[in-house]
Amino acid sequence: MKKSLFALAALGAFATAAQAQSTVTLYGTFDTSIAYLTGLQATTTTAITNASNSITSGDGASYIDSSWATSSWGLRGSEDLGGGRKANFLLESDTLTNSGQTHSGGLWRRAANVSLSDAKLGEVFLGRRGNAYTLATGQMLPVSGNTAHQWRNVILSSVGDQIANSVTYATPVIMATNAVVQYGMNNTIDNGDDGSMFAAHLVNKSVNGLQFTAAYNNMKGLRTAQTGSGQGAISAANAAVTNREGYAVGLKYKITPAIEAGTFYAHGRQNNGGSAAAATSGVSSGAGGFGLGYQATPAILLGANYVKTTFQAQMTNLQAHYMLSKRTRLYSQITMTQAAKGNQQLGSLAASGFSPIACNSSANTTTTTGGTVTSAGCNNALPGTAGFQNVPTNANAYNIGIIHTF
Repeated sequence: MKKSLFALAALGAFATAAQAQSTVTLYGTFDTSIAYLTGLQATTTTAITNASNSITSGDGASYIDSSWATSSWGLRGSEDLGGGRKANFLLESDTLTNSGQTHSGGLWRRAANVSLSDAKLGEVFLGRRGNAYTLATGQMLPVSGNTAHQWRNVILSSVGDQIANSVTYATPVIMATNAVVQYGMNNTIDNGDDGSMFAAHLVNKSVNGLQFTAAYNNMKGLRTAQTGSGQGAISAANAAVTNREGYAVGLKYKITPAIEAGTFYAHGRQNNGGSAAAATSGVSSGAGGFGLGYQATPAILLGANYVKTTFQAQMTNLQAHYMLSKRTRLYSQITMTQAAKGNQQLGSLAASGFSPIACNSSANTTTTTGGTVTSAGCNNALPGTAGFQNVPTNANAYNIGIIHTF
């Protein structure tokens, strides 16, 4: 009898130890495409693959870079604490597939957090994490991707794709509904709540194929441009001198098992928050769009998106994806942009990504491996703000690429 009890106790201890073991997973997504741009604005100077290239009106430019998905990799780990509770961590980094470099924002720019989760109570994250607004709005169209999703920056509705120094709470899924709220601290002692950020989203996936999404974020700008350094520094994402606020609502509906439609409306507002950035004071604009996704065969996915802003700039995005396997796909997309009347195009030729969505002519400076180059414009200012040329320009982008996930 004693031997049996001892054996049962030993077995129970072994089961507890096995249950508490942790797992670590390496994962990633690599997107590399060949792109060609046409209809570029005269006198634009930009950085393509760390080189300065002057182009004139009507010239085309080709380059290699990620265009549909962000090339990234990371580590995620989890330890089962028992009773439906877990301890988790996440580290995620960018990879520039055209040059092999990492993002200038830091090795773990995309995510660096630790969390505790409970099956009934939800999950609490501490550290850098994706902006709840950006994560939600990226899913409002059936077949979106980075290029089609750039409208969030065009109308100044996003306060940043990641929120540093943050506390985030995600509810469990209850009646097909999940909510996320997060607050990003400024990490300084003497700035109050200046430089802080807040974001939230609510997603409801009904059993009838209808999904409702609502998202919101705001940023309190600094009264001064003081950002500091080291552990006491204000979050890089929060160290702006402007106040910014954005909200968005979206609906997606699965018409048939193969066809899905989506639509959204978003609004962005920015003011200078008492700083010297008068050029962006009082800017307010919106954007609406719709998209279709068609799973033609198990291997072929087609998508179409259209977005128009309240300042009359437009974007049409057409996509085709072919699945070579569950982890590897070939894709192509065509993005056609139309300028706002009397203003420059809804089209970004920025060094960081070249997504043809949002651009103006205010000169800014970009530091690259090859030195410092001057970029005539992609800081997302809106028509009517300082430095915006009144030269209508339409730009188109053509991409062919491959995406592999692991």
